[in-house]
Amino acid sequence: MTGDEFPRTWKGRIIEAGKIMGAIAAIFGGCSLIWGMTLGPLRDIYGMASNFVDDFRRLEATVQQLQVDVARANGEDRVIRQPDGLSYIQEPVTQGDNVVMILVVARTRLGEGCRLIDWVPIFTDELNIPTPGERSRKGPVSRQIDTNTQRLRVEMVPPEVLRPGRIVVYLTLTYRCPGTDGETTLEDRTEGLPYRLLPR
Repeated sequence: MTGDEFPRTWKGRIIEAGKIMGAIAAIFGGCSLIWGMTLGPLRDIYGMASNFVDDFRRLEATVQQLQVDVARANGEDRVIRQPDGLSYIQEPVTQGDNVVMILVVARTRLGEGCRLIDWVPIFTDELNIPTPGERSRKGPVSRQIDTNTQRLRVEMVPPEVLRPGRIVVYLTLTYRCPGTDGETTLEDRTEGLPYRLLPR
């Protein structure tokens, strides 16, 4: 554009400036349209992919927690499985008597390769203080159970400090189990069983 072509009047100059501004607006509008049609969808796709990854991680964590909950509900996170209501204490029990527990129990898949190396009876009376008793037979544990449910007779010597009345007893169990880094020690316990201790 030469000086001869540029309008000399204010009205003409305003019209030319308007044309220039319109051209600039068209260029910016076209760039925005191209940006929106190319990079905008890419940003949306990235956002959707990011949301999908987050949703997948949440789902994975939920499934893992569900597996833990199911294992716990089925008793598979323990070494032993003790069916409800089948185990009991032989009564009557009088102060000074040994306590005989009839224990119905089986190994879980987790405990299948484990070996029982020790157990201790734990007694609780009305004071609610867990107090260890003793095994009636000393020495290493010889009898092992397998994955089939078994009925065992377990005899224990209760502590002398127990008060007559309602007593709850359970066994703490120590197992040696094979692991990826050699043998490991696992602790488990039986369910608490109540009985009434009679005075002498």
